[in-house]
This record gives sequence, structure tokens and C-alpha cells, in this order.
Amino acid sequence: MFGGEYRHSIDGKGRLMIPAKYRDEIAGESLCLVTAFDECLSVYPQSSFREHTKSLTGISSTDRKMMRMKRYILSNMREVNLDPQGRILISQDQRTKANLTKDVVIVGSDDYFEIWDADKWAEVCDFGSPMEMAEEAMALGITL
Repeated sequence: MFGGEYRHSIDGKGRLMIPAKYRDEIAGESLCLVTAFDECLSVYPQSSFREHTKSLTGISSTDRKMMRMKRYILSNMREVNLDPQGRILISQDQRTKANLTKDVVIVGSDDYFEIWDADKWAEVCDFGSPMEMAEEAMALGITL
């Protein structure tokens, strides 16, 4: 399970160090980097990505709306592997789509993690007080 928040930097070649705790969770799996629905990069171990995209399997090529979504998601995915130093290479294209600059925040999200530009994350993570978040969780039916 991926949790927590880690601050790192993308080097001049587009490489990013993955936190050691996350590398243990990945255990040699390929990673699927996706820039699809938010201003961040979502990173899935390959097995987790397959679980998330099961609904795309078996789509009829005559279903235009579903095919459009399938193309969108899969065309915005790149598969990468950790290098021996525990880094991934993020293409310039994906860095641009996710608005990633040098300083980033890696945020755990259960079976995947996200990479946010540090300034954008500061905007997004203005969650309010713990009491406000507790009320919002209750309204959504979320319990811990």
C-alpha cells in the first residue's frame, strides 16, 4: 500500500528518485505512468494498472464513446522500470502534460501513487481542518 507524502526533485534528464518504501512495494514490477484525469502523474505498478483498466478490456470497436476513452487513457500511459539507483525516467511529454517542474511531491494513494508539482500540490492539498475533513468523510460514507 502506498501512503505518505515525499518531496523530491526531478533532475535535468527527467529522472526522479522513488522513495525506498515505495520501491519495496513495487518489488521489481514495471510501472505505468498515466497523465489522464488530473494535473499530476499517476503511477501504478503494472498489476494494479491492469486491475484499474479491466473495464477497458473487451470494449467493442463500434462503441465510439468507450473507444474514445480507451484511446485517451492508454495513449497517455507510458511503461517504465526503476533504474539500479531506484529512479524512473519521466518523458518530457508527460512532465509537460502533468505540469511537473523540478520540485515535486510524491503522494501515496493506496494501490498507486501520484507525482505533483510542489506548487500545485500546495494548492490542491489545502484540505482545511481535521474536523472539516471528518465531516466531509462522514458525508461521503468514508470511515477509518
